Amino acid sequence: MPLLVALLVVVGLLFVLWIAFAKDPGPAPADVAIAYERAWDLLDFDLLYDLSGPQLRDGMRRDEFVAAKRAAYERSGHRAPVGAHVSVDETVAANETAVVVTRVTAGEGSICNDVVLEKTANGWVVVRYAIRDDRGAG
Repeated sequence: MPLLVALLVVVGLLFVLWIAFAKDPGPAPADVAIAYERAWDLLDFDLLYDLSGPQLRDGMRRDEFVAAKRAAYERSGHRAPVGAHVSVDETVAANETAVVVTRVTAGEGSICNDVVLEKTANGWVVVRYAIRDDRGAG
């Protein structure tokens, strides 16, 4: 009898955990955008691949993508992380799409980027990325 009770308790706990994981929405669009910016700063091209949608992978497999990005940075002479600070200025999310305006600050300057994300079965991925042109603002 005690074995049956223990088995029921274990099954019950597993069910509760399964429900908890199923209900977890995962990282918010702003969190993914910050991770994307940090991956660029840290030159973590494996993570960058994971956070990018197919639109940003140029049809490359992971190994090709990582090798191409590393080679490009080697040619540019940029081989070390900058140590930038990343923050979010604004987030607009609707249905399965979100736009996050990030601010990347390094040294004495900063730049804002539009990070466009789409929700997939595996969570949010970056599908478009552009420097924000705020010259006309103000």
